[in-house]
Amino acid sequence: MTSYESFLSRDAQSFRPSAIRAFAKLINDPNIISFAGGVPNPETFPAAAVAELAERIIRTRPQIALQYGPTRGIPRLCDSIAAICRARGIDATADDVLTTTGSQQALDLIAHALLDPGDVVAVELPTYIGGSASFFARSAELAGVAQDDEGIVPESLRALASRRRIKLLYTIPNFQNPSGRLMTQARRDAVLALAEEFDFLVIEDDPYGELRYVADADTTAMKSRDAHGRVLYLGSFSKVLAPGLRCGWIVAPRTLLATLEIAKQAADLCSGMLDQSVVDEFVASGALAPQIERVRAFYRGKRGVLLDALQTHFGGRATWTPADGGLFTFMTLGDDVDTAARVADAVANGVAYIPGGPFFVDGSGRNTMRLTFAKESDERLREGVARLAKVFGLH
Repeated sequence: MTSYESFLSRDAQSFRPSAIRAFAKLINDPNIISFAGGVPNPETFPAAAVAELAERIIRTRPQIALQYGPTRGIPRLCDSIAAICRARGIDATADDVLTTTGSQQALDLIAHALLDPGDVVAVELPTYIGGSASFFARSAELAGVAQDDEGIVPESLRALASRRRIKLLYTIPNFQNPSGRLMTQARRDAVLALAEEFDFLVIEDDPYGELRYVADADTTAMKSRDAHGRVLYLGSFSKVLAPGLRCGWIVAPRTLLATLEIAKQAADLCSGMLDQSVVDEFVASGALAPQIERVRAFYRGKRGVLLDALQTHFGGRATWTPADGGLFTFMTLGDDVDTAARVADAVANGVAYIPGGPFFVDGSGRNTMRLTFAKESDERLREGVARLAKVFGLH
């Protein structure tokens, strides 16, 4: 049998499997109450509207929907994305937009275009595993920056930038995956100032900004105050429409966007034209705003059920983030608890979660876990938290 290890590139030798994907088989097991998968609930998908649009588009415009298309994306869709960004405070036109096959491709393209082996990428503690995987895949070095309930701690970022030459900072300011935290606007300003002082770029990943459940959550994009072209802004339709449509975007300085466009040409020529056509028609019809309101209402209710159950079973014995938006809360237990060591017991008791350790690039976070309220019914959310409490000896 041929050994292929000697054929692997240096980058391939740096690939890291997703700790979340390892739990994929548990997400759809009806015998397991799953807090594990950070996937949108199918009940939020506008399936009937998508089916009608897809049929009409294929019948009337097959020469577009079933053909190759421009790498940048369907022009009207780029216009619509620019309008969405302007509503978030970002000065953007279609010329500032590159559509991507989900925002995960955006991360990969940025890593491909900007990172050399050994470059330092600063990431939040904790951070999204898909982001760190993209950077590890380019043989980058990842360095953690502390968070608190207001987001990135500026002193921690300054200390790192004073010691190491940072090329990129990766941040999810709005209801972060996995922590669920919302970065304050003051902290965002501090991050922008540090990027200018220490000459690094910022990847602002914003897949959850539309999923707000409290009135006073200020999700104004960091990119809206990017006076020096430091910020690459990433967005996605996955959480508000459907992830199967695989439609995301990058808004970035135009000279940099041109390089990212070439990287995308090498990756896939263009994103799926049928996916883009459906999203384009859906947005152009005016259906996006009411769809977002329906999704918010759906998750707002589930969020309340989960937080109430956590208070009932873990109150005074653990802490968790308020989940004012997004799909997650992040729980911290006692320092002596190793959540990864309890996964098998949890599954045996019919409940699954994601241990927090893999989200921390510095090896910390052993006593944390990520919980999503997106998937399960209200009854199963309550029962699942009760089972978790039993697993951790709180009954």
